[in-house]
Amino acid sequence: MQKIKQIGYLGPEGTFSHEAVLNYVNNDSTIIPFDNIIHIFESLEREDIDEAVVPIENSTEGSVLETLDALTYFDLNIINEMELSIRHNLLAQKGTSLDDIVVICSHQQALAQCRQYINKINKEVHAMSSTANAARYVTEISSAAVIGNSILSQKYNLEILDENIQDYDNNVTRFVVISNETHDEITGHDKTSIIISLNGDKPGGLYEILKVFAENNINLTKIESRPSKQGIGKYLFFIDMQGHKNEPHIYKTLTIIESKVSMLKILGSYATINVGGN
Repeated sequence: MQKIKQIGYLGPEGTFSHEAVLNYVNNDSTIIPFDNIIHIFESLEREDIDEAVVPIENSTEGSVLETLDALTYFDLNIINEMELSIRHNLLAQKGTSLDDIVVICSHQQALAQCRQYINKINKEVHAMSSTANAARYVTEISSAAVIGNSILSQKYNLEILDENIQDYDNNVTRFVVISNETHDEITGHDKTSIIISLNGDKPGGLYEILKVFAENNINLTKIESRPSKQGIGKYLFFIDMQGHKNEPHIYKTLTIIESKVSMLKILGSYATINVGGN
């Protein structure tokens, strides 16, 4: 009998993370909500769950720093990624008009992704821990509205006052699937993610590393620095590249880079899934 997978996600139900995990799982999986990303990684490390779906980057607001820090600290692997189109709506109690609204509630990321709309309608804003918690609040307060996906209208019996209110139509959030296992199969449309720390702060240190990628014709899709928490001026670099770590040219390149840096951590090689959005 096949084991039922336990898959964690950043809850509660009704959030975009919930939508992403629903797009990822199949019938042999049980999804489990967590209240923050660190708790997800801790549970996965203890093997209380088999996999987890966590947000890592938004096309409007940038990286999810808590996820980057957790990937640095925990010895876990990225085995998949998916991109979810984010479509924000303004929802309120049924029978409410925009003129009745005094305050708009949502997660701070959702509020940030709809700044232009919020400024246009000139309402107060209140950041909450999740879009779902904001929706629950709106069910009790008739002068409040929530920014979130269309799932909230069904789950919390709310009315959509305005659709697609995000600042940018191509608003996309990237999610990664984390596991204790690795993804070793080469699909032909893979990415590899790594973290590096340079040797000291010598001039041209980062350029020397980037030159190795260029000389081996490897396309980088992302590079971002984060403080290493080891002192001022000490940084980690998160790098995404096209290709699988087991492909000969990627393997060769990573071997060269490992000899030139003080730390190289391979987060994983994985394929990309494109999913829809509400």
